[in-house]
Amino acid sequence: MSSVDERELAEVRMIEEGFRKAYDGDAEGVVNAFSSLRDFAVQLIHLDTTAEYELDAKALIIAMGDIGRVTAEKGMEVSSIASARALGEVAVEAADQEREPLALKAISVLGNLALEFVRKGMDSAAKSAVESLGNFGKASSRKEMEVLAGLSEVYLMQLSMKAMEENTSETWDAAVNLLGEIGASSAEQAIENCAVGAAILLEELGTAAVKRQKESRVKGVVQALGKLGKALSQRGSKSALVQTVWALETLRVLALESEMEAAGAAGKLELESLSTAGILDEEQNLEKIQEIKEFHQYILRRS
Repeated sequence: MSSVDERELAEVRMIEEGFRKAYDGDAEGVVNAFSSLRDFAVQLIHLDTTAEYELDAKALIIAMGDIGRVTAEKGMEVSSIASARALGEVAVEAADQEREPLALKAISVLGNLALEFVRKGMDSAAKSAVESLGNFGKASSRKEMEVLAGLSEVYLMQLSMKAMEENTSETWDAAVNLLGEIGASSAEQAIENCAVGAAILLEELGTAAVKRQKESRVKGVVQALGKLGKALSQRGSKSALVQTVWALETLRVLALESEMEAAGAAGKLELESLSTAGILDEEQNLEKIQEIKEFHQYILRRS
């Protein structure tokens, strides 16, 4: 038997082992299986780029996601955390090696799995997935891989929305803060769409929180925008700073209209700490928003 055949057989056996341990409720066994499957996937990422290896790696990533869904169905939080971490590490490795199709597959599987964790109220597992998404987004921005960084932002925004509905607070807090951090990291690499996109998505989150009368959530978004704005000021990212200021002012006004005095005051404080020199006029800013939203739709279709 060739070394390739041996590797493929070992992968199949480990996938079977992962499913068996998951259905048996063996948390330690599942964690060990994910460790091995991650190692197999990383090995494939480092092999020569061929159609056969690409398909093998994608099939392995999909299987990891399927095992993760079984752990979610059985409420196995520790095993679900292991699935999120393993997929996140595979995604980051693929991005570091500039294997975009594999990174795209891994982050798509992870993002959908994270949404499943939130739907089932598995706050710790969902938070772990969010952290993996955030690490991946920042790694992608450092490699100037715009589509991947943008996709991680969109998933974090979707997870924040779902976390607000399900009241999974740890997931919400982590997702909102990491969304801002990816925006700042993107600005550092002059990835304009992702830097501006982070501010747009945060504004949408804040607006949704206002509509749901969740003042603490609005205040959290305002603070994340303020932190992003300060980072953008240091990096001289004018367009993204413009959008951040726009978002802060929008949320400040909406908060006051909804009698959310604390959130409105937080918005005023953050605005006062940022320079508003060179702000675009309303028409220019709306055009930029539409451009970024079209970019978000494009990367979702890619996933």
